[in-house]
Amino acid sequence: MKKTMAEIAEMIQVLNSVDAWRDIELTGVCFDTRQIKTGDLFVPFVGESRDGHAFVTDAYDAGASAALWQKDVPNPPAGVPILMVEDTLTALQNLAKAYLQEVNPITIAITGSNGKTTTKDIMAAIATSKYRVHKTGGNFNNHIGLPYTILSMPADTEVAVLEMGMNHRHEIEVLTKIVMPDIAIITNVGEAHLEHLGSRAEIAKAKMEIAVGLSAASLLIYPSDEELLKPLITTDYRVATFGKSGDLRPEMMRTEMEGTSFTTNIEPDVEIFVPIVGEHNVFNTMAAMLAAKELEISASDVKKALANMERSTSRLEWLVGEKGSDILNDAYNSSPTALMAVLKTFMHLEAPTKKKFVVVADMLELGADADAFHSKAGKTIEKGSIDKVFAYGDHIKVFAQAASEQIGQENVFYFETKEALKTMLLSQVTGDEYIMVKGSYGMGLKDIVEALTGDIK
Repeated sequence: MKKTMAEIAEMIQVLNSVDAWRDIELTGVCFDTRQIKTGDLFVPFVGESRDGHAFVTDAYDAGASAALWQKDVPNPPAGVPILMVEDTLTALQNLAKAYLQEVNPITIAITGSNGKTTTKDIMAAIATSKYRVHKTGGNFNNHIGLPYTILSMPADTEVAVLEMGMNHRHEIEVLTKIVMPDIAIITNVGEAHLEHLGSRAEIAKAKMEIAVGLSAASLLIYPSDEELLKPLITTDYRVATFGKSGDLRPEMMRTEMEGTSFTTNIEPDVEIFVPIVGEHNVFNTMAAMLAAKELEISASDVKKALANMERSTSRLEWLVGEKGSDILNDAYNSSPTALMAVLKTFMHLEAPTKKKFVVVADMLELGADADAFHSKAGKTIEKGSIDKVFAYGDHIKVFAQAASEQIGQENVFYFETKEALKTMLLSQVTGDEYIMVKGSYGMGLKDIVEALTGDIK
């Protein structure tokens, strides 16, 4: 974004005169004074325990050129260029919507319980083969991160790939109304956020909020095998499905250490390799391929585009341990659906001369059924498929119990602290292992990965 104060005052409702500062140029937005860049518009938010307005002067001193100011907050600083608004969050969202309409890229919105970041990365890699693409960075996928992503978009962007996350109902509805997507993708409906939403049926409704922003010309892409979504689909937009029985479905899948190869019913002669481990990522790729078809990108072009794709870190990436072990790092997030999918891939990975270690921690936000989900995941481990399991957390104890019934109690180690897990794991590693690491981000298994790789900060 590159706008003057006067131009921004025309894009959103501003309550004060900006005549004295009308020609000041703003080249970005920021809501953290530690990350201010020269020319930024600082956006303060009123929180439960902290009010960002107290840092407006600091932001200006750090290089910000101006700031939003919420009308009901008293004592705006004198002499600092201010845009007075009713509500700073709403103003940020409205500014993002106005800027998005001005740039007018093709918008692809992606949500789902699992796989949305991976699908975003796949989609961006494919679209970049033909278009100038801007995509969500990191985890900027909520009511603040999405507007920030949009306002960071270059003015010549042709395709915007935007991830939408949520914890509660109506959060995606807010995001989709900002974007008004041309294409929307729902990757799946899993168990994440059961603690807040109560059931998978409610999670499905929350994901389907993405359709609120769709027009008759828009396309909704969703998994054909998800029965909870089907009753929620309407004729207000176009639809396409992927999955074992979808419009686009796999004909062949072959899992390898560095990724997965597959063919589809649409172009069965084109074998595509997605450089991400796991059969479930074939379905994420197929969702992106349906969107690519709308962008007039062929399966052959998809194949070329995925050869060198870049991905977000800590999501099914292979790393080399300090002692030479191969580490499958998926420490960013976890849910029952995702954990069982990764376990299936890891168990079936050919490793005739290597041991297989699984390092797991609690899956969070599962509510009252957390123990049942952890136990079910542990039971998916097949006899003879895993050599040792290292488990840490409150709920993961039942996972460990279920796993011990499959591979023997002597091969399953449960720990109440992460430090104890790390000590035991490092003592067992010789360098002759495949090590899978997966847990919810809040469990901090990235520390275990750093210990294994020797990358301790």
